Amino acid sequence: MKSLSCIFVFICSLLVTNTIRARIIHVPTDSSTIQAGINGAVNGDTVLVSRGHYYERINFLGKAILVASDFIFDNDTVTIDSTIIDGENSGSVVIFSWGADTTSIIQGFTITNGHATEGGGILCEVESSPSIKNNIITGNSATYGGGGISCVMLSSPIIRDNVIDSNSVSQGTGGGILCRDISSPMIGGNTITENSTSYDGGGICCMDYGSSPIISNNLISRNIAGYGGGGIYCLFASPTIYINEISHNVANYDGGGISCFDEPSPIIQNNTVKYNFAGSTGGGICCSDFSLPTLNNNIITKNSASNKGSGIFCGYRAKPIISNNIISWNMNSYAIACTTESYPAIYHNNIWNNTDGDFHNCPEGVGDTIWRTNFNNTPCDSFYNIIRDPIFADTISFELLCNSPCIDAGDPTIDISPDSGGCRIDMGAHEYPYTLGDANSDGVIIPLKSRTNAVNVGDIVFMVNYLYQVGPPPCPYHAGDTNCDGMVDIADVICLINYLFRWGDLPCQVGNLTKILESNP
Repeated sequence: MKSLSCIFVFICSLLVTNTIRARIIHVPTDSSTIQAGINGAVNGDTVLVSRGHYYERINFLGKAILVASDFIFDNDTVTIDSTIIDGENSGSVVIFSWGADTTSIIQGFTITNGHATEGGGILCEVESSPSIKNNIITGNSATYGGGGISCVMLSSPIIRDNVIDSNSVSQGTGGGILCRDISSPMIGGNTITENSTSYDGGGICCMDYGSSPIISNNLISRNIAGYGGGGIYCLFASPTIYINEISHNVANYDGGGISCFDEPSPIIQNNTVKYNFAGSTGGGICCSDFSLPTLNNNIITKNSASNKGSGIFCGYRAKPIISNNIISWNMNSYAIACTTESYPAIYHNNIWNNTDGDFHNCPEGVGDTIWRTNFNNTPCDSFYNIIRDPIFADTISFELLCNSPCIDAGDPTIDISPDSGGCRIDMGAHEYPYTLGDANSDGVIIPLKSRTNAVNVGDIVFMVNYLYQVGPPPCPYHAGDTNCDGMVDIADVICLINYLFRWGDLPCQVGNLTKILESNP
């Protein structure tokens, strides 16, 4: 009986201890300042800050705590606007150091008027990887790097859903965000605008070997770099840059949108790179000095450069892989310009209507579209590049209409997701979704294996009318190409009949696609 009592007392003591640890410290009710609340907090606590203007700088002291405004309850952006941490230009406004991890969280503040050597708004240093989310980081400055946020010395925070704007660096890099010293933050869902730097990386600067941030689903716009990389600058670093809008950025020299120098190997994929300007080369993207970027499935449009390469510039010893992109309506110079000592691989792109021409000094055969035709029977060069109007649905998202020559015209060795449909990957940032066999395009866009009404007798009638009654063709064309042999003919009708009435499979959906594509490059 005594032992049971002891166990009961022990369990109660644990519960009490956990309750004590999981406190909410209210500012200014319980603590007059945010820093005082942090000082009194232990791991697991929340420092909850009421609306107000707090003139102070804060340091998390390595604690695993949540420092938040009432935004975490009301989800009202007015709360973010009204809960201000003001550094009064006397250092970094927020500091994370010495091993802070993702359980160290700052959320729901306006962070402003910081001025420091690095990290005017937020400084993450010495293996600190906190969570920084739902903040407005504005009006901060740094001398050498990271006007908004600086990630240094093995620090890889999660930077998500913030507005990072109007921050500046006077003598260094990374107007909005700086990543260096093997720091690889996850930068997602942010609006990174109107930041500036005297040197490189108006929006984001990634530098040093081992710094490989993931930069995805951001708006990176209207940033300015005194030298290179108005939007993003990569020096030695190899970030993954995908599904971003990179627009209206300016670099006084190279890479209005993105600049890659000195052996980086970034992956640049599914981005829209538009309306950027470079005072010298690479209005959209500049690759130089042994850089090895992979540029896949991007829209690169309406950029400009004063010298060469309004869309892409391939400089000294650069070896970019450039595939499945749409590079169109770029201004002032060639769409893709290469130096004699660059070694790009340029294949399966659509290059269209660029001022001063589409190619300058590119490898032999690039742009010579009398070589052959591609999978869509469109004239192409020996690397399957085409020169055709991409036929966008609009000039905002740049998605494709069903009659675009870019649909199914991409590199057949690259897989598409199962729910995208189609015979092969498209060119551009957006895969056009359609169901094989849905020739009249009246069905829902989901995989055929689910046996929905996407394919029905109406598609057989449509195909027969097209083949024998001069009816309209399927749109996209290969929606009727059920065996993916590059043609729409009676064999596809038979395939549909077998599928609908004899429970047959569509060859393109059940593993024969690779074999068919290999025989139809």
